[in-house]
Amino acid sequence: MSRLRQKVSGNSHHREKTTATVPEYNIAMLGCEGTGKSALTVKFLTRRFINEYDPNLEDTYTKEETVDNQPSVVKIMDTAKQEPGSGKNNDRYLRWADAFIVVYSINNRLSFHEARDYLEEVTQQKPTQQQYEPPVIVLGNKTDMERYRQVSKAEGNSLASQYGCSFYEASAAGDYDGVQTVFHGAIREIRRERERNMPLTPLFISEDKSGLPTTGARSPAAKRGGKSKNVQKKTSPGFRFFNISKIF
Repeated sequence: MSRLRQKVSGNSHHREKTTATVPEYNIAMLGCEGTGKSALTVKFLTRRFINEYDPNLEDTYTKEETVDNQPSVVKIMDTAKQEPGSGKNNDRYLRWADAFIVVYSINNRLSFHEARDYLEEVTQQKPTQQQYEPPVIVLGNKTDMERYRQVSKAEGNSLASQYGCSFYEASAAGDYDGVQTVFHGAIREIRRERERNMPLTPLFISEDKSGLPTTGARSPAAKRGGKSKNVQKKTSPGFRFFNISKIF
């Protein structure tokens, strides 16, 4: 397992600056022990499924990923065993993440109830560095255990709707595409939030105050040998300020 865990160099809990060409996306995996957070993370990183993990280990992984033909650097924090609402210990992911994936097991109703506690915690926090509300995804894992299902898909979807979150079901032990869809969905939601909250750039337009007639092609009246009239538009001195906003 130690060979698979490749920790980000430096302080993994500190937000690194986005490079000029490749944006970074920080995603925190949340959920109680045994829901498969680590298995989902490793599946996305390596396309491999590993069943056993140390619940007390916490690492941050980095992967270069192309989403919608756009290169991205994805950082995933696989959080260690923790309790929602435990205070300062959870600040490490609350302040770091651009998005959260809250995981429960479809064959474990207790994990579903605890997912609600995590949703309460992350949806009530106030935006900090990123200045926008981080997207949250609810993920029902272990669809390969369908015959032992304790939480219906409708229940998972209803929980996500209550908190205004996206909802997925997938299996770390199953098809890779299903897991990839979840992480790509998180990246797309981060992009949309960033674009929606981009600061407006004021546009300054100066007016020509020279009053000089334009040169170039002759007016139709001049071509006919007649007199042309120079009509000068009256202008006001200074600048005009326009505030242009983008509507989504």
